Amino acid sequence: MPSWETLLAFATVTLVIAYFPGPALLYTAAQTIAHGRKAGLMAMLGIHLGCYVHVVAAAFGLSAVFKHVPELYVAVKIVGALYLVWLGIGMIRSRLGGEAQAAAPAKTVRRALVDSFIV
Repeated sequence: MPSWETLLAFATVTLVIAYFPGPALLYTAAQTIAHGRKAGLMAMLGIHLGCYVHVVAAAFGLSAVFKHVPELYVAVKIVGALYLVWLGIGMIRSRLGGEAQAAAPAKTVRRALVDSFIV
């Protein structure tokens, strides 16, 4: 088990990195500006929940599984890349719609939470 000094240093660096501005902050700000305070809070909650899932998976040894079964890691990367391509195609299609985008209903708060958790 690591020493208390090591754990304290790790926790401090983790907190600094977790709250340092980055893409998550930009996404949360965009949701807040586009859909209001509640959607921004839900985006923030989804981002944090997603990060916690990642930390718990790493703590339970998912990294070790990926290290010993590299094919599984490649499969996860491919699925993630395909999901990003699917999101990109959806964005392009919505932009090509032109006026249809303006008439489309705004995202619900629940959808903003789900989108931020997945991303």
